[in-house]
Amino acid sequence: MAVSTDQVYALKIFKQALGGLPFELASDWMRNVSHAYGVLDAKGGFAKRSVFVLDTQHRLVYQNTAFEAGNRAHYQAVLDVLKAQ
Repeated sequence: MAVSTDQVYALKIFKQALGGLPFELASDWMRNVSHAYGVLDAKGGFAKRSVFVLDTQHRLVYQNTAFEAGNRAHYQAVLDVLKAQ
């Protein structure tokens, strides 16, 4: 699951534009999740681009709170962790 501070309708459009995704997109419109994970920019009202991977026991096994969308190594690190699960 991916969580975004965008509204539900925006996430639906984003998912369609990508031709679908193999996971759900959830809206954190109230910013509760972003706040709980410590990535909310309270002044700007948005979350820093971050990745958290939880295992099947809901334990945090990976985090990157400075995820760069253009950095292939960041994607590879996430994929490596997911493959190990």
